[in-house]
Order: sequence, then structure tokens, then C-alpha cells
Amino acid sequence: MNVIEVLTKKARELDAPILSYLQEGQPENMMESCRHYPQAGGKRMRPVLAVTMAQAVGGKGHLAVPFGAALEIIHNFTLVHDDVMDNDDTRRGLPSVHKVWGMPTAIISGDALFARAFEIIADLEVPDADVRRLLRLTARTVWLVAEGQQMDMNNEDKDSIDVATYIETVEKKTGVLFGAAAAGGAIIGGADPATVDRLYDYGRQLGIAFQIWDDVLGLKGDQSKLGKPVGSDIRNGKKTLIAIDALEHMPDGEGREALLAALGNPDASDVAVKEAIARLEEFGSIERAKKAAIDYVLDSKAKLQSVPDSAEKDFLLALADYAISREL
Repeated sequence: MNVIEVLTKKARELDAPILSYLQEGQPENMMESCRHYPQAGGKRMRPVLAVTMAQAVGGKGHLAVPFGAALEIIHNFTLVHDDVMDNDDTRRGLPSVHKVWGMPTAIISGDALFARAFEIIADLEVPDADVRRLLRLTARTVWLVAEGQQMDMNNEDKDSIDVATYIETVEKKTGVLFGAAAAGGAIIGGADPATVDRLYDYGRQLGIAFQIWDDVLGLKGDQSKLGKPVGSDIRNGKKTLIAIDALEHMPDGEGREALLAALGNPDASDVAVKEAIARLEEFGSIERAKKAAIDYVLDSKAKLQSVPDSAEKDFLLALADYAISREL
């Protein structure tokens, strides 16, 4: 299976449904700002996951399309507010919402996206008890994402964090939304509660692996595909699993000195950044991060054992592998 081709096809099938929920409303500048990121496209991994899971467990993928759209809208709400907090100028190759419409409208449009998502979920064509479960799942997920975002900001002010703190932050910022997509799709598909819990863990662990692999790509990836300079995590002093491993275990010496000279130094030269990356590679920190991501993927795939064999299950397994097979 060419997972990228299948993912792209599934994502494009969801473009119109997602945007259909962002057509009505006033004033127009708020609506334009709400549509700005969603209409830029993207992998749509969360809605694809929700729809595919519903189909895999109960053949009800069509019923999960609105829920998938709601999750994608929530994801975009978090991006709008993240860009405000980080004062980022661009997103997906476009000027960020607050750069085009200003900070106040960006905040308002994020709030509007958040509200529209819950409106969509409330109108799902599933039993009322399941609507309540989905609303509770989604609300809890957004709360955890907020916790993760604040943890991430708090981590920036610390000299160091441990692995457990990193994993908890990544789980909340990234993993729980993947978990909600998988669990929500399973609920709509009619899965029993124990299966829903297992499939939540499938998505949660996939999301953690995805983020760890992103950290690896940030140091070893193709700059033309990253959307940011290779090594920018070094200059920004980002507390990735790779940096945490090195700072905890790398002995004093030239390697540690080279890393510390560039880590968190926005003026570090390209040569200094490359040297720091080389030292991280020599010490094995990058390889250990890759292994951690692989372990999370293996655990996530194990959660699919009770799902009946089908093309959808094959895709879900391939999607987990895709998280750790993106090009270095």
C-alpha cells in the first residue's frame, strides 16, 4: 500500500465537507480568517483517522465525516492561537491569521472555530448517548491540549526537563487529539467501550511517535520538505527528546561543549549547528529518539489486533508506520 497516496485521496475527499461548515456566518472578515488555514489543505490526518476507524470497526465511515470535520476545525483553532502565542509570521506557506487580520480578529476566529466544532458534534446523526460521549471526549481533549501547550511554554523557561515531562507534554499537545480521532471514530462505528479505549491508545501513541519523529526530522531531514531550517530546534533551544537525552547523559568534554555552544543560541553559525548535530549523532541521542518513536508505533499497532481484517485496518497499520518512515 502506498500510504501517502491513500492518505492524500482520503484527505481530498474531506476538503469539501470541512469547508462546508465554514461558509455561513458574519462578519465576512471573521469568516475569511476562519477559513484561512482549513482551505490551505494539509494531511487531514485526524479526520481521516476518525472516518477510517469508524469504517473499520462498524462500516459507518460516512457517519463519522462531520466528527472528523469538527476535529480538523479544532486542530485549526489551536494553530491560530499557537501562532498568536508564538508570534509566527507564516503557517503552511501562508501568512498567519494574525498577520493578515490582526491579533484581536485571530483570537476571535480561533474562538469561533472552537464553537463551530461543538455545534457540528451536537448535530451528529448518532444515538444521543453517543453524542454525549463524543462531546465529553472532545471537550476533555481540548482541555488536555491546553495543558500541554502551557506545559510547553513553561518548559521553555526551564534549564532542563526530564523525559517523563517531555512525553507528557507531547502526549497532551499532539497525542490526545489523535487519540480522540481514533476513539471518536470507534464510538460512531459502534465499538464496545474496551475497544474504544484500546483504539484511543492507538491514536495517542501514534501521535507521540509522530512528534518524536518530527524532532528527528528537525535535525536530519530535508530542509526543502521541513518548512523550516534544519537545526532550528538547536538554535531555539527546543527541549526535544534528543536534547534531553544528551544533556542528561553526555559526559563533559568537547562533544558537550559543542552542543552547549549552539543549543539555545539564536546567533549560532551554520557550522556550529552542524557540529552540534554531529555530536548528537555520535553520542547516539538521535538514534535513541528514533528507537523510542519506533517503540511507540509498535505499541500503537498492537492495539489494532481486535479490529477485523480489512483495507481500512491495513491503512491504519500503514499510517502508524508512516509516522516513522517520513524521509530523513
